[in-house]
Amino acid sequence: MAPQTAEDVADSSNTADGEKQHLFIVRHGDRWDYSNPSWREKDGVRKGDSPLSALGHRQAREVGIFLDNYLADRNITDITWLSSPFLRCLQTSTEALNAFQRTDAATLPILPEYSVFEWDGHGGEWHKDLPSLEERKHYFPRLDVSHESMFVPELPEPRAEFMHRCRKMSLHLHKKYPFNPSKAIVIVSHAAGCVAMSSALTGLPLQAITPAAPCSIYGFTRTSDTETWMIDPHDIPGSLNGHTAHMSELGTTTVPWNNFGDGKKKFYTGPETSRFAPNPPAAADDSCSAETK
Repeated sequence: MAPQTAEDVADSSNTADGEKQHLFIVRHGDRWDYSNPSWREKDGVRKGDSPLSALGHRQAREVGIFLDNYLADRNITDITWLSSPFLRCLQTSTEALNAFQRTDAATLPILPEYSVFEWDGHGGEWHKDLPSLEERKHYFPRLDVSHESMFVPELPEPRAEFMHRCRKMSLHLHKKYPFNPSKAIVIVSHAAGCVAMSSALTGLPLQAITPAAPCSIYGFTRTSDTETWMIDPHDIPGSLNGHTAHMSELGTTTVPWNNFGDGKKKFYTGPETSRFAPNPPAAADDSCSAETK
């Protein structure tokens, strides 16, 4: 797949919205266990399947308000909503959809998609806590358990396999959902998935992708039936490359993440000038700078 170029982005920006297809990837909201670490020590809890915190629920509703207005402004009503089956992603999806007002999403189903679930960085410990979809359905009535995932990743999953998985997902997404400018696709995933899928969909390096903050939004467009999607540069005002301006508060415990390094030199693999970089230059900023304090 040829990566997006500056010319591609310019061509896309000059194309009318009615001729573009829109795709959004959203990280789940603030996690309960990161704010309350003692929760993991309690008997009977599913340690790998943390719920959202109160802040995470609010962030998810703010995602819904943003997407509702974005789609309504463009008269897009045909929406496919995919979600990782982890609890925090299903809660994010539900809160976001329940916040829609201008776009009719009252009966829009959530499609559980295993190909976008959490990276197995803990020897399968997080994934073994996942309950059946039939159990999930009792608490998430929007969940369409008849949905067949594009594929189910194999575990354990080293870093290289995860990156391959995200590239595979981008190809399957193109095949399953061919170009249709009247249809928008929303995927709710995890930090590593947001970053790696953004790279896979655009062909851009990790260093071009903003770290994934809780409930950050990555917006993509394409103007033809191509595997390559366009995303904004990370450092322009209003960029939808890890957008966070829709949120009233980011929190401090579920941190922005683009850390695919092996730790020998560094963990951080995002843009050096990102507002979320470990030591961002003083001049580096965007429209969301106030929220990172």
